[in-house]
Formats: sequence, structure tokens, C-alpha cells
Amino acid sequence: MPSPSVIPAKQLRSQDTQRKLMAAIHHCLQNKFFEHISIKELCDHAGVSVGTFYRRFKNKEALLPLLYQDFGSELNEWMTQLESIQFATLTEAVSGVTQQTHHFFAANRSLFRTIHLNSRLHTDIVAGDALIDRRHLYRRISNILLRFKGDIIATDKTSTANMVVFTMITTLLDKVLYPDITPSIACELDSIALCDELTKMLMLYLIHGQNE
Repeated sequence: MPSPSVIPAKQLRSQDTQRKLMAAIHHCLQNKFFEHISIKELCDHAGVSVGTFYRRFKNKEALLPLLYQDFGSELNEWMTQLESIQFATLTEAVSGVTQQTHHFFAANRSLFRTIHLNSRLHTDIVAGDALIDRRHLYRRISNILLRFKGDIIATDKTSTANMVVFTMITTLLDKVLYPDITPSIACELDSIALCDELTKMLMLYLIHGQNE
């Protein structure tokens, strides 16, 4: 049997070490991408030895499931704040959600890029409960739009709202995380104009009917 990449933190000291390392990786990701951060750099920020790191983790990539899980709490916090906004119209909701999502992605760019890339290279980090949690998050965003379901012209309003969320998130992720490569280079709009034009496009889909 292969050895586990993470030794579970059972003792208080091990749990404290894990907390310090997670705080260190969040700190380093503010200025660097994951692949540019060395284990020594992480340990220096955490105040632990490299030997201590390797007693708990097989390699740097072993931190990824913990990072994904840890970031789930921040996502839920952001989602709760987004849900608390009282939008007056469907257009205002689409515009507000688009702008808030863009701002959140941009503010956490290195962290999102790390998770976005590595969840495709290491599919096990988004399995099980973590994947279910993200699906629930997308439904919560859809539900903000469905507050105005009377204005959505579609036979299946839920599927239509879900498609809007999918299109919005994939567009913003590509533009924020990879602005200088394809397909982002096809759109030269700045962030404000991008959100405005994306809102117009999504609104056309929502209100011009999907009944056929």
C-alpha cells in the first residue's frame, strides 16, 4: 500500500503545526503562485523546521486538500455576504453578482489559480464532501437570480439560472486568472467594462426566452 501523503494531525502540537503551515501558505499565496513557493519558505513563515514538515507531509502538493478545504470556509463567508444583498431587480442581481464575483476572484487570484490548476491535476482534492459543497455554493448563487424568477423567460428557470452562473464563473475565472493567454486575449475589455458587457449578455439569455 502506498504511504499516505498527509499524516493526520492527532496531537495538539501536530494540529498547531498544521495551522501554522496553512497560515503560511495563505500568506505566501498573496505574492506568489503555488509552484513558486518552496517548502523552506513555507517553513520559515510558519516557524517550523523542514524536518517537521516532512514528518507531517510527503510533499508540498499534500497541502492542497487542506488548502481546498480551508478555502471552503472563506467561500461560504463570501457567499453569505452576497446573499445578504437586497437586489431590487433581475438586472441589478445579475450585475451585482457578476461584479462581486469578479472582485472576489481578483482579490484571491493566486489562491484561485492554485486551486483551479491543481484540482485538474489532482482530482482527489475535490472529491466527496468538498465537491458536494461547491455544487451547493453554485445553487446558492442561482437562487439569488431565482428571486426574480417571474422575469426569467424559460420553461426550466432553474436550469437557465444555472447556465448563467456557469457562464459567468467560467468567463470571469479565465479573464482574472489567465488574462494574457488564450482565450482571454480575445477580449480586451478592462474589468469594469467586462462585468458590464457580461451582464448585458447574460440578461439577454434570461429575458429573451428559452421555450423552444
